[in-house]
Amino acid sequence: MRPKRTVLLFLCALGASSQFAAAESYALRTVVPGDSLGLIADRYRVSVDDLMVVNGLSSVTIHPGQVIKVPYVAAVGGPAEATAAPPPGFRWHTLGPGESLSTVAGAYGVSIEAMVGANPDISSLDRLPVGFELLVPPALGLVVALQPGESLLDVVERHGVQPEALVRANELRSPFDVAPGMLLFLPGVRPTEAMARLEKVREEENRYVWPVHGRLTSYFGPRNLGMGTSSFHRGVDVAAPWGTPVVAARSGTVTYAGWSNQGYGNLIKIRHAGNAETWYGHFSSLAVSVGQYVKQGQVIGYIGSTGISTGPHLHFELYEAGRAIDPLAHLR
Repeated sequence: MRPKRTVLLFLCALGASSQFAAAESYALRTVVPGDSLGLIADRYRVSVDDLMVVNGLSSVTIHPGQVIKVPYVAAVGGPAEATAAPPPGFRWHTLGPGESLSTVAGAYGVSIEAMVGANPDISSLDRLPVGFELLVPPALGLVVALQPGESLLDVVERHGVQPEALVRANELRSPFDVAPGMLLFLPGVRPTEAMARLEKVREEENRYVWPVHGRLTSYFGPRNLGMGTSSFHRGVDVAAPWGTPVVAARSGTVTYAGWSNQGYGNLIKIRHAGNAETWYGHFSSLAVSVGQYVKQGQVIGYIGSTGISTGPHLHFELYEAGRAIDPLAHLR
C-alpha cells in the first residue's frame, strides 16, 4: 500500500478546493469507460462542483472521449509536443552504415536489454535500417508513453515501479508536469515482454543458426563411404576439436537424448514449431535431457566421435514436414 499512498499524496496535495475555481491552469484527463465525474474528482482530490464550474458543465454526466479540465494551483509543465522529448539523461543516436543495436549498446556502455527498454517498440534486434533513430538510456529501465486518461498512479501500479524513483528519474516537480504522449523512464523495470517478442523475431529472421563452427567434411546428398553407412548423407558433418560445445540450432523441446544404435552414437533430437526437427550426432557427452525446452544457442552437448565416426565432429540433420532437407540452405 505504501507506493499507492505515496503517489496519491504526490498527486493530490495541491491545496484546498476553494482555490481551484480561480485556477488558470489545468491538467487534461480524457474520460475512459467507467469514469464518472465523482471518480475523477476523488482521484484528484477536487470537488465535483469545481470540476463542473471550470468545465462549464450543467450536468454530472460525462462520456468516454470527453476531455475534462482538472484545475490546480501550481502550474508546471504543459502539453507534450507532437514529437515527445526523451526523458532526462537520454540521447538520440542515428544508425550509420555497419551499425546495429549491439554495436550502439557497446559504444555507449549499456546492455542490449537497456537499449530494448529504451526502444521497446523496435521491430528487430539485428536488422534495423541505416538512419533509424534509437534512444540511448543512462541505465536499465523501460520507457513508456503516457496514454490518454492515464495517471502516474496508473503507471506505478501497472509496472510496479517505486514512485520516488519514477519522480526522480523523470525530474518531475508536480503531478501535473505530465501530459498524454509524454515519454516516462521507469528505472529498473526490465523490458521482459519486448525482449521475448524480439527473441521470437530474431529466431524467425535467423530460423536455424550453426550449432557449431568448424570445417565441413561431408555435405548433404549421395555418398559412399562404406563403414556400413547409408549411400545418402541426410545431413552435414562439421569437424571441431573434441569437447567443443554444440548449441541448439533453434529453440524447441528435446525428444531424444541418448545412445543410438543407428551409427549416430550419442544422439540428440529437438522438435521445433511446425513439427520441424534437428538431429545432432556423435557427442562425447550430453548437456540436456528428454522433455527439456532449450533456447536457440543454448549448449546441448559436446563434440565427440561416438558411433560410426572417423574423428571428432558433429553430424547435423534438419527435417521439415518429415523430410530431410539440406541444412546449408537454412543455417545462418
